[in-house]
Amino acid sequence: MKPTLVIVDDDETALASLKDSLGDLDTHIKCFNSSIDVVKYCQDKPAQMVICDLHKSAVAGLKLLKQIKKSNPVCHCLLLSSDEIEESIQRKSLESIESYISSPCNTDKVRFHVKKVLDKLANKSKAKHSQFHNILSSSQNMYDIFNCIKRLATNNVPIFISGETGTGKELIAKACHAESLRSENPFVAVNCANLTEALMESQLFGHKKGAFTGAIHDQAGLFSLAKTGTLFLDEVTTIPIGLQAKLLRVIQEREFNPVGSHRSEKFHAQLITASSKTLRQAVDDGEFREDLFYRLNVIYIQLPPLRDRNEDIKLLSQHYLSKFSEETNKEFNHLSDHELKQLENYDWPGNIRQLENFIHCLVILNDGPEITTRMINDAIHLIQDSPQQNIPRQHEKNIHDINTKKSNKRENTEFNDKTNQDLKVKPLWLIEKDHIENTIDQCNGNVYKAAALLEISPSTIYRKQQSWNTK
Repeated sequence: MKPTLVIVDDDETALASLKDSLGDLDTHIKCFNSSIDVVKYCQDKPAQMVICDLHKSAVAGLKLLKQIKKSNPVCHCLLLSSDEIEESIQRKSLESIESYISSPCNTDKVRFHVKKVLDKLANKSKAKHSQFHNILSSSQNMYDIFNCIKRLATNNVPIFISGETGTGKELIAKACHAESLRSENPFVAVNCANLTEALMESQLFGHKKGAFTGAIHDQAGLFSLAKTGTLFLDEVTTIPIGLQAKLLRVIQEREFNPVGSHRSEKFHAQLITASSKTLRQAVDDGEFREDLFYRLNVIYIQLPPLRDRNEDIKLLSQHYLSKFSEETNKEFNHLSDHELKQLENYDWPGNIRQLENFIHCLVILNDGPEITTRMINDAIHLIQDSPQQNIPRQHEKNIHDINTKKSNKRENTEFNDKTNQDLKVKPLWLIEKDHIENTIDQCNGNVYKAAALLEISPSTIYRKQQSWNTK
């Protein structure tokens, strides 16, 4: 059966235009210009989707959709608004309905969104997939984030993603881009901690020939390269305070000036930022402007750490085991319940990236087909005791101790392996401390360069150094 699409609009001309733009979709379309009539219809004949655009009041439209949701909770409700809605009301609307499209609210945007919803309805009878734009999960809190991304797809408002190192912030940013109207346009990503502080302004905004020593020609910056796509600034809290003022102006005025130029260029892209430290924490620490915090923190996505997604450890471990077995032309059986339990009982401070690196290293160090606790212990022991040049470069970091139970004790522990009772293991914090300090030494004391190599923010290093001093 065809799904029923209900449109309610108090402007008959706009109603006819919207109906015409959606007419070729495989749906039954019912149109109303009265709130009372549409509520009565939806009570008698539940619709799969309702589109509401009340020109008199967006708030009235929101109330109408909430009323429809009471009688039909599974109905997909889309609120259209040609006027500005207060931020507090906007947040409430995102909590109570599925979708919201603000001004400029054209028929192409609406059609794009409706088609996506209809495609999902067509696949409703199929099994629930655990992959969302290359993100694997069977966790409800991740599904909630996926649904939030879908609701935000048609709106160009700043999004901030917070999460510990290795939780997949860039993957989430790419998912936001893929779900949006800008998906065919460029996705430009940069880790701000990797940028040279002296040249950061030029790298972000570009420069003109002669703007500084070495500027021998005009150079486009990342804000320009993003065009009408998406610009993702990871570890945004590492941007110097002085440059944050210029970033604030870009967001407010939607324009920027290349270094050495007095002519402004328009910025049309979606801006997504992220950090392993929350913006509020960065503000409290004096590292981030409070006015910029309010500009970037319009939509906030908090990624849960892997330890709060325990059901995903099995899914991800088996996925990486299959992936790396194929890459190395080796055959491994699936991890047994015992080995999986061992992985699930660990905190994974490096999150998904750490788990991926560990499974990759495990595959490299063994020939299969079985994976045993002894193999896991031996792999960790070898990584800890071998010279760094014997370890694959991509596994030099985030490969840590796999304990059989969670513990915060700062003391030497012993793996519970009957065949390896004498295997002593350093505390995880001490291994991490040695590795970070060695990296800083190799970078001649340059913390920013070390942070870039370790794929963490400089503020994370400073915070860890303070914690080590208290031990």
